[in-house]
Amino acid sequence: MKQLTINIKDNKYSFFLELLKSMDFVSIADNEDWYETISANDKKSIQKGIEDIENGRIHSHEEVMALAKKKIADLKNTK
Repeated sequence: MKQLTINIKDNKYSFFLELLKSMDFVSIADNEDWYETISANDKKSIQKGIEDIENGRIHSHEEVMALAKKKIADLKNTK
């Protein structure tokens, strides 16, 4: 068995991958790390979230739900 590795970093070659997938003797494994495909801004946002967690700037699900319910109730009472 022979193995061929193709590193495609640009989606403009997706047609080529689709053609390969249609061949019964070809198997494709996508080993791409999703982190490498996101924008610098997204990476910055993720890092900020990690820093928030590390520094205790978090809220529990229960706290967020209670705040949301209070805001909804307040909005209903202002009409």
